[in-house]
Amino acid sequence: MESPEGKGSATEQVSLFEKVPEDKKIGWTGVAAILSGVVSSLTKLMGGGIVAYYAGCYFGLGAAAIMFALSVFLTFFVGRISLREGLPSNVTSRLYVFGTKGSALDSLIWIFLLVGTLAIGTVQLGNAIIYYFGWTDEIVKHVLYLAISAAWVLMSLFGMKFIARFNMVFVVLLFLALLFVTASIAQDGHLVDALTHGVLIPHVGQLEGFAYAVNYSIMTSGLMALFSSDFTRFVKRERDMAAISVVGSVFAVLTYVFGALLAYYGFNVSYEYFLGQGLDEVAAANAAITNPGITFVLSLGLVGLVIICLSQLKVETSNSISSSNAISNLFDSLFGIKLKWPAAVAAVNLIGLVFIFGNILDRVNSFMGIGSILTMSWCFLLITDYYIVRGGLKIGTRGIVSLKYIEAVNWRGVSTIVIVTLVAGTLYATGNLAVPFLLVAPMTVALYTALSLVFRKRVVAQDRTMRAKECADPELAEEVARVSAGEHPGASPDAYAGL
Repeated sequence: MESPEGKGSATEQVSLFEKVPEDKKIGWTGVAAILSGVVSSLTKLMGGGIVAYYAGCYFGLGAAAIMFALSVFLTFFVGRISLREGLPSNVTSRLYVFGTKGSALDSLIWIFLLVGTLAIGTVQLGNAIIYYFGWTDEIVKHVLYLAISAAWVLMSLFGMKFIARFNMVFVVLLFLALLFVTASIAQDGHLVDALTHGVLIPHVGQLEGFAYAVNYSIMTSGLMALFSSDFTRFVKRERDMAAISVVGSVFAVLTYVFGALLAYYGFNVSYEYFLGQGLDEVAAANAAITNPGITFVLSLGLVGLVIICLSQLKVETSNSISSSNAISNLFDSLFGIKLKWPAAVAAVNLIGLVFIFGNILDRVNSFMGIGSILTMSWCFLLITDYYIVRGGLKIGTRGIVSLKYIEAVNWRGVSTIVIVTLVAGTLYATGNLAVPFLLVAPMTVALYTALSLVFRKRVVAQDRTMRAKECADPELAEEVARVSAGEHPGASPDAYAGL
């Protein structure tokens, strides 16, 4: 593995392609704080409003329950792969899903999804600031978005331990503010209505609204699992994965509940505000729900604005780090170029600005629909290859010893995600499949397993060739010895048997 760069600097980062050294590991509470910080964001508060207003509170609770169960399952099993390998999901996917050059595909998926989420959060924060100060000039808005993106870049340059501590503090502040909003609703005598209302979006039926809510919840589960795997590699003990997955998922559900309350609390004022901006009824209702930052300003004034600014800082910093991993892997897998960390962070935020100026917030529905397909297919591909194909079926061996000898493209993985996305995406776009996950999960597992069985001999031969090259490489002698001695937690004990 490549050696880390920039040791000793204030902005030192563990290389994307380096297994995490012991002195860089952190306790499970630090990683849980990062996950809790990411799910307790304006974007996820928006999710709570979307789920409640589109599905109604009771059906919305069902969507949240689906999200909780799926988040715990995926975060645990996907995150454990990264913990065992000491590498983030974009890199582990080279061996287990896509191949070296094929992993450019997962990087593109991650850039699209996470940078899109980063852009949505930036717009929501910017809109809250614009609303508070009453700014209307378009140039001022654009300058504000640029300034906010620059803040994400600067914060992303600091180390993991700093980010974890930062999250711990501002998660608490955010939820204290949310509790204040809840108390205000209760004091006004509207808490029961806020927790029991039905569908509140004009011209949306119950089943349509529930499907909308479920898709958003499923995308959240997939994003959380893949995002967490970029940070679970820093965890000290594997047994802590259960606590991390549960804590992160609990905070995701809590954020949804508070997001629903927040949307209810400020909906009428926000709705009238957006009507005054020239939007029609449906567009104004959507804008009121998708801008929870404005509701914070309505309820808490300057204090609310300060809290969401600091809270969003913790979220978007983590998002920048994870999406920077993706763009680093993209350049390395395709061109063999290892981007400096500041360059990767800057590039991600420039892409985010493209999303912002392309009005990403107006396309939330389409974004979460395709997002749920891509995240679920990728998650289930990782789980299928690691635990079923290479685990139970013994088609290939587990354990990343070196990135040098991994095949260029794993056509089984690439073909599976392309076919699944095309089929599920087409059915979803044409209105024939309301919840793509119902097809995506079983189709991904079945298709990848079937292809692995059909090409079993070829896959095993390629794997043996890779292991033979590793075994013959003197630079890898120490790592090969660890695997042979059973000291690599994620590797097959017989990886080098007979070589």
